[in-house]
Amino acid sequence: MSGPRGQPGAVRPATRRRLLLAALAGVLPWVVVTFDGGWYAVLSAGFAHPDPGSFTSLLAYLDRVQTVPGRLAAWPTATVLYALALAAAALDHVVGVDSRVPAGLLFLTGVDVAVLAFSLSGQRGILAVPVGVLWLWSAVWLGYRDALPFGG
Repeated sequence: MSGPRGQPGAVRPATRRRLLLAALAGVLPWVVVTFDGGWYAVLSAGFAHPDPGSFTSLLAYLDRVQTVPGRLAAWPTATVLYALALAAAALDHVVGVDSRVPAGLLFLTGVDVAVLAFSLSGQRGILAVPVGVLWLWSAVWLGYRDALPFGG
């Protein structure tokens, strides 16, 4: 395994922690949507409805609807930003890159998740709680604080 900036054999615990935090932020629910009949969770890869215990992947949803409704447009964008952030965090762990890149992508993913929640909440009888903002921005703060100009 290569270390910081390609130095062979160096252990990179900070980048391992960053990668794990970024991965965790994508596994946890991003938006919890409540409505009169129940609730469902929007995740990076799809949405889960506890009754009847179903999961629909983002790709299956996009294939089914063909055109993403405006109120949901932030979801695929957030997923792409998150995939780029995870790839950048993995690349940072393997070869070392500017840590501000995955940090910035995780932050922007959180912004997009907030936009998604607010647009869903704009519908009558729906409350969407953007819990993913907490996970994503916590990953930035806990993992990348030392790499940010204001966090050192």
